[in-house]
Order: sequence, then C-alpha cells, then structure tokens
Amino acid sequence: MKRPALHLARSVLRAVGSLLPRRDDAPPSAQRIIRPWRDDAWHNYPSIGITPRKLLAILQAADGGEPRLAFELFREMLAKWPRLAAVEATRRLALTGLDWEIVPDPTAEGPRRHAAERAAAYCRETLARIDALRDVLTHLARAIGFGISVAELVWEDGRLIDIVPVPHTRLVRDADEPWRLRVRTEAEPSRGVPLDAEPFKWIVHQPMPACGRPFEGGLLRASALLYLAQNLSFKDWLIWSQIAGMPLRIARFEPGTPEDDKRRLLEMLGHLGTDAVAIFSKNVELQFVEGSQGAAKSYELLQNYCNNEITILWLGQHLTTDIKAQGSRAAAEIHDRVREDLLVDDISDEAATLRRDLLRPLVQTRFGARTPVPHFRRMLIESVDTRVLAETLAVAVERLGLDVPRRWAHRALGVPEPVADEPVLGRGERP
Repeated sequence: MKRPALHLARSVLRAVGSLLPRRDDAPPSAQRIIRPWRDDAWHNYPSIGITPRKLLAILQAADGGEPRLAFELFREMLAKWPRLAAVEATRRLALTGLDWEIVPDPTAEGPRRHAAERAAAYCRETLARIDALRDVLTHLARAIGFGISVAELVWEDGRLIDIVPVPHTRLVRDADEPWRLRVRTEAEPSRGVPLDAEPFKWIVHQPMPACGRPFEGGLLRASALLYLAQNLSFKDWLIWSQIAGMPLRIARFEPGTPEDDKRRLLEMLGHLGTDAVAIFSKNVELQFVEGSQGAAKSYELLQNYCNNEITILWLGQHLTTDIKAQGSRAAAEIHDRVREDLLVDDISDEAATLRRDLLRPLVQTRFGARTPVPHFRRMLIESVDTRVLAETLAVAVERLGLDVPRRWAHRALGVPEPVADEPVLGRGERP
C-alpha cells in the first residue's frame, strides 16, 4: 500500500475510533514503558563550534519533530554558562522548595464533601508511598526551560506504584500527525510510542505551551540566543587575553644577519614569553610593547549584558542577583516581587498539570469519574515583615475574633510547632 493510501486508512480508522465511547474508568495498563536504555547516555555535544547557522539548524530540527539536539544543547548551556545555571536553579528551586499538600475540591458541597475528603486522603496516602516523587517534581519543574517534561505512571492491579521521569531526549513528534507526541523506547527507537494511546499513563507538563508546536514553549530558545552571543564573545575574549596579556616582543637585528640566526632569534623570542629567560647578542635590540586594554572593556560589557538579560528572562529582574547593579533597596524589593509573580504562575501551572494527569487518574481508577478530584497546592508564604504580621494576627484573633489556623500561623511567622512533650514558652514566660 502506498504512503498516501496508508495515511488515509489510518485517518479513517482513527476517526471511526473517536466515535466509540471512551472508557475513562478502564484499568490503566500495568506495563512499564520507560526503562534504562543505553541511548540515554549518548551525547552529541551540539554546543561545540556553535554558530548562528548551526543554532538555526538545531531549532529547525526541533520544529520538524526532532528536539533531541535542542535539548542536549540546553543541558550543555547549563553546564557551560554559570549565570544561566544559577538563574535556572533559582527559578526551579523557588518552586520545588515549597511544601505541598493535597486538599479536597473546595467546590464539593453536601454529600459530595465526604467523597472529596476521602479522595484527597487516598491521594495523600498513595503519593506518600512513591519514593521517586521528589525527583519527579524536580523533573517536571525543568519544563520551565525545556518547554515540556513527561513522566510515566506505573500501575499494578489498579494501584499506582511508581512514577518514572522520561528523559527529554526521548521525546519526538509524530511525522504524520504533528500534534501527537511520542516517546522513543528500545523497542521503538525511531518512531516511538504515542502518549495518547493509553489513558492515565503519562504526566505531560507544558507550563508555557505554544499552540500546535509542542517543542517551542519554555525559555530554551531565548536562552539559546543569549548563549550564542555570550559563548562567541567569551571565546574571543580568551584568545585576546592570551595575546594582549603579554607584551609584544620585538627584536631588531643588523642588516645582513644570516637566516639561521634570524630563526634562532625568533625561537628565543617565543620562549621569552613563557620562560622569561633568553640570551641575545649586543647587536640585537629588544623592545616590549604593552597591548591595548580597550578591547577588554568591550568584551566585558557584552558579557555583562548577556548575564543581565538572561537573569531578567528567567527571574524578571536582576537587582537581587547582580551586586554591581546600581539601585535602591526599595527598587530591589519591587524587583523581587516581580519574581514572586513568576513563582505564583509556576505554582498554578504545576497544580493544573498534576490535578489533570496525576490526581484525576488516582481518583477515577479508585472511586469512579463522578468523585470530586482534589487539588495539588504549594504552600506559598509571601515575603512579609513578621513583626507586622504578628500585630495583624493579634488584632484579627483578639479583637475581631477571626479563626486563624494554628498551623498556618506557625508557618507564616517561622515558628516551628512543638512536637511530643517538648517544653514550650507559655503566656508571660521568657526564655
């Protein structure tokens, strides 16, 4: 069968299949797909000899459904550019460093309230048994840069027993259906297996999706352009420093000097730059010319520009990371609040993905599709003055009679809750 006819047949079968009722309550597959594979250890090192033309080819390959080189380039960028590694870790750890909890669906009322609390309790118990959950959440947070992160849900007898992160280099796009994502495996090393073939099997996190283009989201592309400028200028700066760091050595000799003597004189000038010791005839005149430092300033300015721009791209500001920046304390605090706005957005994206691809499968496989799905919530405490917060709590509790959760107050004030029979300070007591 020719390719157009085969493609038409697949489309017809898929269209017919879409008309059939889909059973979301069907038990998920117990087969684990993502297993260790030696192909994960192979690297192409695309950053070696990077040029604008090479970077364009890498990004065009990602547009065509093969993002492996783009993802490998981003990993090398993190290894070779300290500022990028720092701001990426700052953005990611600001999210993953927060405590989290599973809370019942707040919209559930009446008889559904009990079902919502029971579903939340079941999700908490199940996730507490997943040892790899911390690593999975870190892997999903890396989608801020990569644009996408995928993890596999492993089931056994209808119960979730493990979550496996999928290496970014395994992700590809379907050649016939560009909107369809696939994961390369040892059994399917080139085409891969489709992510939408089985329900409740994959967590797909895309915090900044580009509609119809699964590999264009995230901060990878903008970071790659800045990395290109930083990398090329840094190489030129190193070459310049090797030449301009040492004075230019000039030796003048008498006319008629034999060629052999000229060659030996040139060799001695070369050794003079490293050994700083040489012998010359009295007839040889030596001159040392110091290199100009003007070019160094241009390289430094370009490096500072790239560092500042990559910081603004990831954190929304640069005053809190650049000690050389000129600005007031108030301006730095305002910039820091911009970073908190980005954190709130990251928290919202993560919560939506985990509720859709993790908590919903847990609830529906155990209680059915009508049970309210709980929410994944990070416990964010905004930067406030603890003295002002303490005074506000005193007014809220003693004067207004508001009910303030004790656990929240301890966390907001930074005061740990006592455990067991630990001695505590009561009213009127002093340490």
